[in-house]
Amino acid sequence: MAYVIDQAHCTCCHRCRVECPVEAITFRNAKYWINPEKCIDCGHCVEVCHNEVISNPDIPPVKAEPHEKIVKECDICVIGGGAAGTAAAARASENGAKVILLEKGKEVGGSAWYAHMFKSHWSVWHEAAGIPDPREKVLRQFEKKTKGQADVELLKNLLDADVDLVNWLIKDHDLGKDYVLGPFGPGGAMGLVSTYHNDYNAIRIDTTIGPGGNGWWLCLKLLSILEKNGGEALYHTPAKKIMLDDEGKVCGVLAEDEGGEIEIKCKSVVVAAGAFTHNKELMNRFQPLFYDDEGKEPVHLFTCAHCTGDGITMCEEIGADIDFENRRVNLFGPARHPYPCVTLNASRGMGSVNVNAVGEKYEGAFGMTEVSPLTFQPKRYLWSIMDHAMVTENIEKSMNPTTKDVVDIDLDKFFVKWPEVLDEEEEAGSLVRADSLEELAEKLGFDPVKFRAIIDESNANSGKMPMMGPPPGGDDEEGPGGPGGPGGPGGDDDDDDMPGMFPMGGMMPEPKKIETAPFYAFKLKLFHENAVGGMKTNSVTNIIDKNGNPIPGLYGAGDNIRGIMLPGDIGVQYIENVLSALTVGFCSGYVAGQQATKYVGK
Repeated sequence: MAYVIDQAHCTCCHRCRVECPVEAITFRNAKYWINPEKCIDCGHCVEVCHNEVISNPDIPPVKAEPHEKIVKECDICVIGGGAAGTAAAARASENGAKVILLEKGKEVGGSAWYAHMFKSHWSVWHEAAGIPDPREKVLRQFEKKTKGQADVELLKNLLDADVDLVNWLIKDHDLGKDYVLGPFGPGGAMGLVSTYHNDYNAIRIDTTIGPGGNGWWLCLKLLSILEKNGGEALYHTPAKKIMLDDEGKVCGVLAEDEGGEIEIKCKSVVVAAGAFTHNKELMNRFQPLFYDDEGKEPVHLFTCAHCTGDGITMCEEIGADIDFENRRVNLFGPARHPYPCVTLNASRGMGSVNVNAVGEKYEGAFGMTEVSPLTFQPKRYLWSIMDHAMVTENIEKSMNPTTKDVVDIDLDKFFVKWPEVLDEEEEAGSLVRADSLEELAEKLGFDPVKFRAIIDESNANSGKMPMMGPPPGGDDEEGPGGPGGPGGPGGDDDDDDMPGMFPMGGMMPEPKKIETAPFYAFKLKLFHENAVGGMKTNSVTNIIDKNGNPIPGLYGAGDNIRGIMLPGDIGVQYIENVLSALTVGFCSGYVAGQQATKYVGK
């Protein structure tokens, strides 16, 4: 029997597809699927799957040799090997602490494996280029925008850690070999632009997700520092319990590998176990809307399959205070994810008409609100209607970009195959094509008369100015911008300006006439990047109990802490723009690593 993919846990990072030697992997039901008639049982897809969601039902899993309980000793145990965990482990080991890193997957990275938006606000490179330090201005803005509800002192420490982390890598670990200072991200800020070479980038079909980006590279870089300093990384070894002594101080971690129990005796623990997306019970406590999807299109999850909220569960068991209100559980959309760049760009919606799953016009503009209006639409998906002229125009605009996201990547070779890609996704049911609008309506199950009336109304408005509206969840003071660029922290505008990375919504593209056959309907749906929130910490990442007291020796970092997060659009539109989740992961891990080594006396 051919290999199969556990579609419920597949992120669609595209790696198995592009590395399959016989092109046996394609889409089915919006997730990757292995064609049994093409599969040659080579198993390469299993080797490259970071999520470990590919298997062959005919090959029984190899059982590890059972062992008696293993006891190990170290100064600091780090739970989780994503952005926060690798940063904490690397920094602590560099400080002279003996560190053991526990990772439940087969390699480091976690959800950071797919992430790209690491933001360097300032560094010695910025200073040499004459760019002013933006941190003081960012702090003033942050305190004003969050109305004192978020921990400004923690943000200060994260911003300082952002600088210290990057400078440390520049001065001591040859960051200049793989990065330069340049324009970075949608806001045009000056930041770290990658120059590293990797064979995988030559065959990539998407730069929005997957290995090859900053999260992947920095996790591997930090792992190498940990190992160089004598630290140990244990894979397929999830933590199960954090142990406290009679005085309530951290004294160890109980974990288990595939052969049995492992006890880690230590003085301090950094909990960096990642998001809680794949734990429905926890998700329902943080955001009941998320898994309310019976009879609806499932939300596409970009979170690593291993992210099941283990850190939150273990900390709650020992009395940590969990904040279920100040969190971010995003339901983004409508968007074309998870499909690769060809249909992602073909369906950009520039002038398209959107109709929901039952054939009604969808009026909402796209915006990165925490809970998209699409969440409340029938079946939670819609169709973006375009004609052939619009599709080809969007494809042509996407080719030969003036700047490339990744060195060595050449997406044009994939874009020129766009008719084949559209054929493939039409077969998978993620787009519908027809030679007339009436035929398209029939294929979509819509009333042709009503559908034609929606298109005719849009065509009649072609050439008119688009509708404008306020940003979702925003206020009159807020406006777009980018850190270090116009309208953002470090820019020349006043303190009211809002740093920008995501579209703020509120503006509908100018409608274009839909008149050139064939006609297309691209399926747009909800997607989710990560669930951020959990343990309350103080400003130096020490996890606190329900009485507000620090638990001695216990630190938290990354997606499983409340951190600086607030609920609603302020979290995804302002806080995320100040420090992205990936940046918070690395920086909070760096702070936790520093604090844990101080605690153990290193």
